Amino acid sequence: MSAGHTAWSNSSGESGNLGRILIVEDEGIVANDLADTLRGMGHSIAATVATGEAAISEARELRPDLVLMDVRLAGSMDGVEAAEQIRKDRDVPIIYLTAHSDSETSRRAKQTSPFGYLVKPFKAPELRCAIEIAMHKHEIDARLRQREQWLATMLRSISDGIIATDSTQKVEFLNPAAEALTGWTNEEAIGKAIDEILCLVTDWSAVARGSRIGRALEDHVAPIRNDSGDILGSIMVLRDVSKRRQADEQIRQLNDKLEQCVQERTAQLEAANRELESFTYSVAHDLRAPLRSIHGFSDILIEDHADTLGPEGIAHLQRVQAGASQMAQLIDDLLRLARVVKGEFSRRTVDLSRIAKHVSLDLRMAEPSREVLFAIQDGITVEGDEQLLRIALEHLLGNAWKFTSKVPHAKIEFGQVDSEDERPFYVRDNGSGFNMKYANKLFGAFQRLHAPGEFDGNGVGLAMVQRIISRHNGRIWASSAIGQGTTFYFVI
Repeated sequence: MSAGHTAWSNSSGESGNLGRILIVEDEGIVANDLADTLRGMGHSIAATVATGEAAISEARELRPDLVLMDVRLAGSMDGVEAAEQIRKDRDVPIIYLTAHSDSETSRRAKQTSPFGYLVKPFKAPELRCAIEIAMHKHEIDARLRQREQWLATMLRSISDGIIATDSTQKVEFLNPAAEALTGWTNEEAIGKAIDEILCLVTDWSAVARGSRIGRALEDHVAPIRNDSGDILGSIMVLRDVSKRRQADEQIRQLNDKLEQCVQERTAQLEAANRELESFTYSVAHDLRAPLRSIHGFSDILIEDHADTLGPEGIAHLQRVQAGASQMAQLIDDLLRLARVVKGEFSRRTVDLSRIAKHVSLDLRMAEPSREVLFAIQDGITVEGDEQLLRIALEHLLGNAWKFTSKVPHAKIEFGQVDSEDERPFYVRDNGSGFNMKYANKLFGAFQRLHAPGEFDGNGVGLAMVQRIISRHNGRIWASSAIGQGTTFYFVI
């Protein structure tokens, strides 16, 4: 308990801390009796004065916790005027005392909403009750003001505009952000209808009146209800969406422009592809005839003029024939690559394990003298084009068959990685392998990572596989090391 304060008891018997009471009474006997009664209750008297001027001075200097104010005082200032001045200086509860409840001064006192009002003569219990009610009311008002100040501070600090209205949609508060967004000050807006502050438009947006501001606003309104569900007012949150809408419009324009560019580029690519396809078939057709002539006339020379040519001449012609055959194979591979890219696509459930077993059987039948161990995992299925996936597995398994041709105990595997991620499929061999620094060339058409005479082929197979996987919206990659085999992974 701080110095100068005494304990007091409210009507429920709970102890509290009242502080000091300033008595303002111009009749000395009444003032003394009142002071004795208060002391008997356990209260402390800050001072006893007889005029309004003295009450103002003592209240400013002594800072009492309660004022008992007679409404009719000697001198030029009555109790109501003195109380109003005291309240301007400091928030303190005041209880009015009067012996003439029907006087003009008493009527004015009642209109100021005092914390208490007692008509003389009154008894000690009435005084005690009035004091307890006044102090309790003052404490509640202080808490409400503190909460209002806290709420107002919070609302002023919010970057969005906040407008509070009463039950009749009259404005009660604008925070600084709302002032900036609407062009109205808080003082101008209070008491005006919300429609006068904002010109509401459709789709939950608002544009403040054009004479002051031209921003696009987005609003959200929430009602304020009491415990019974009655609407006491509303809170409107305003947000300036001008920049966001400008950005959205710019994005839309950029998307439209991009879409136009994509369409134009797609049309150009489709035209180029058609021209390339036409050129490919034309070149293939035009090249086949001279290649057949080269091969045919070489056969005639070998058959009819073998004695004249001799062994060396025949060997040269045979090399010419081999070159023509290789050129014809390149043309066929080029056409097959074009068909893979442009062919029809039919999606269904495909049993990759079954296809892999058939391909392995075909490879064994083509070279029955080779001993190769195939390890093919059962039950591997995928959604895709069966014909294209068969071509992909033919090339991958054929690739493994080819590059294990110089390994004594060749082994080729097909399966699926058991993991929680992509679970890619794989074709693995223990063949010659390759240097991974050249892996970027692996899926390019006519790219070879081995010497031409070391293994046969023309470098089109893996390019075809990569295009088939791409058509299935998948990807393919490899892991290898020289002399340690190669593993191709792919996901679909």
